[in-house]
Amino acid sequence: MAACGSSDSAPSRAPDLAVLTDTNPDPDIVEVELVAAPATVELLPGKPAEVWAFHDGADSDAVGTIPGPLLEAKLGDQVIVHFRNELPEETTIHWHGLRVPNAADGTPASQTPVAPGETYDYEMTLVDAGLFWYHPHVNGDVQVERGLYAPVRVHGGVEPDVAADRVFVLDDVKLSASGELSTQTDVLDLMLGRQGNVVLLNGKQTPAIGAAAGSRERWRFVNAANGRYFQLELPGHSFRVIGWDGGVVGAPYQAERVLIAPGERYDLLVELEGEDGDEIALRTVHYDRGHEIPDPGPIDLLAITLEAAGPPLGDLPTTWGDVAPIATDAATPRRVLILGEDDADPTNPVFTINGDAYPDITALTGAPGDVEIWEIHNMSEMDHPFHLHGMSFQVLDAAGSPIEPLGWKDTVNVPRMTMLRFAVELGGPGTWMYHCHILEHAERGMMGELEVTSTP
Repeated sequence: MAACGSSDSAPSRAPDLAVLTDTNPDPDIVEVELVAAPATVELLPGKPAEVWAFHDGADSDAVGTIPGPLLEAKLGDQVIVHFRNELPEETTIHWHGLRVPNAADGTPASQTPVAPGETYDYEMTLVDAGLFWYHPHVNGDVQVERGLYAPVRVHGGVEPDVAADRVFVLDDVKLSASGELSTQTDVLDLMLGRQGNVVLLNGKQTPAIGAAAGSRERWRFVNAANGRYFQLELPGHSFRVIGWDGGVVGAPYQAERVLIAPGERYDLLVELEGEDGDEIALRTVHYDRGHEIPDPGPIDLLAITLEAAGPPLGDLPTTWGDVAPIATDAATPRRVLILGEDDADPTNPVFTINGDAYPDITALTGAPGDVEIWEIHNMSEMDHPFHLHGMSFQVLDAAGSPIEPLGWKDTVNVPRMTMLRFAVELGGPGTWMYHCHILEHAERGMMGELEVTSTP
């Protein structure tokens, strides 16, 4: 795609992200072919691993990659995805964060899973700009861990002038010495969410890029890990946070560190200070998410070598995201959801919402356009990232007002033994799921359904 803003520099897709081929000549329609199939990749150099991966079905030479190919589009586009399942088991595609028709949400509550050898067409119109991602919603802890995840970048709205617009997909994998995915699932994997021994950025362990000294870059992050939290820092630099899950926020803010829970996305601007030849490293540092997980020390994610300065960039925008607060008052209906865990049998922990473990639940009900306040009480000994399908919400402060800056979330971390509120306007008709995005927790009960219907 052409560079965003007035710079002559082309945006970078660093490093090595494949891009789905748009087969439709209409500039306002993105039509792609997506395939899920077994593949062989090197997660460690020189050590092939058998995985499951997405590839571009419109390119006869395409091979499966981790992450899968990037879906590029712009705000307002109609998107048609012709999906084919070449895996040995059924699967779906969930378009995480995208506000789509229920038939395109990709869960067993919204479609029949796609059997091996079968196809399914996902159709949607893009109503939000930002970074999103796609992944299965069947046996998610296993299928995502095996490699089935990929980003979606939707251009539009405020587009600051940058030297590069990069998409970074964060993950970790549990590998054996051979480089293959480990087949061992232990008690800690189930209780904490599988946390791997190898950390990846765009499918590689500490990849390297070059960047112009003194330049301004846009880094868009998604955490696709089963259970790992990433707390980002770039020594000697700060981040300007310009966006969250649902797009650009009302006012950017500075942060020395940015915590990204599983399923979350953050949109950052980085001013790369230094001289030609300098080397700096983006890294993740320990975050205490509960259950006394040990601190492994800083882990480098990306090696950056500064190169010769590029052409000057334009000024940053003076206005950013146009985000109106969801109006609530004392009469706004409130829902209370209590997150719990039962590890009486550590080999088979159960995670619950209001004491129920999916699929043995009672669905919530509501009507399109209803405004509600959800209170998420985390009564467990560890953090849980809470994800709601099909709609975005605004996190509220202790006084019940939207937190500043105004912005949209669909996944939010709820720290252990705390309560978090958000305001939401219910979306279109259908059955929408909500769950913890630590995938082992969702698959072991911490998941519910919201039935939105126009009839009482």
